Amino acid sequence: MQRPFKLLCVDDDLGFRRYLSKSLDDSFEIKFFALGFECLAKNQSWDYDLILIDATLPDMVSEQLVEKLKAMPELAEIPVIIISYKDSPKERARFARCGCDHFLSKVASPQDIKALLANAIIKAA
Repeated sequence: MQRPFKLLCVDDDLGFRRYLSKSLDDSFEIKFFALGFECLAKNQSWDYDLILIDATLPDMVSEQLVEKLKAMPELAEIPVIIISYKDSPKERARFARCGCDHFLSKVASPQDIKALLANAIIKAA
């Protein structure tokens, strides 16, 4: 049996975190942090296949978190996905400039979420 894909998700929206947990099956293992600084300070392992970051974190600018994570040598090749309720070309371009690899609408269906995550992990492999 293949090991579960390890996801790191930084999002303060408890409702979305629950939705994400219910949308994914046992082939995904998720570590959640509500805040960017909490993630940076408390995370003990950086062994992830994928990182999801909310577009609007309450404690720091999301682009700064992306840049900090991408600057870590052990994370430089890990795909980062921004998750947002605002799905517009302007929003997508904003996050592409800071190093995000993909964009996910928070209103995506569970099937779309799984497909995007699986594709991002396969492309990174």
